[in-house]
Amino acid sequence: MHDTNLLKNLYTLLNEGKLDRAKFFQMLARVVVQEVGCSRGSFWFYDGALQDKIICESLYDASDNQWSNGMVLSEDDYAPYFEAMREMRMIVAGDARQHAATSCFNEGYFEPLNIYSLLDVGIEMDGSQIGIVCCEQTVEIKEWTQTDVQYLKQVVAMVSLALKKLG
Repeated sequence: MHDTNLLKNLYTLLNEGKLDRAKFFQMLARVVVQEVGCSRGSFWFYDGALQDKIICESLYDASDNQWSNGMVLSEDDYAPYFEAMREMRMIVAGDARQHAATSCFNEGYFEPLNIYSLLDVGIEMDGSQIGIVCCEQTVEIKEWTQTDVQYLKQVVAMVSLALKKLG
């Protein structure tokens, strides 16, 4: 079972002004990795009116305990993924290299980074999808559980509240 107290504690710190946006998403990415038991956790937000690009706000990689941000993924390069996220608002891909919506990432993203599994849930605000929380598993395939999906839905709900707070 996942511990939602960590989410509540982060939100409280943000609410009390003890975290800025960058630090909030860094800490949240690490909490997601710890709680879901995956290799990498990240938050991405759509850019532009067409929502045809996503920009990484914060990515935590447990293999080297490092954060990164600023990567951009474009619908021009990964159309099946963008279409699936628009339609389903979630992708559960235990074997992401074989999944219809995510195999487009094989050459340019999964293979260089040794990623095998992907779990993405859309972040919504006021009925519109504005971003994505992403879990990735490197080295081997991970079968995502319904508990993992429910936890990410709780993360998404908290991110929506946090973004309203951040303005």
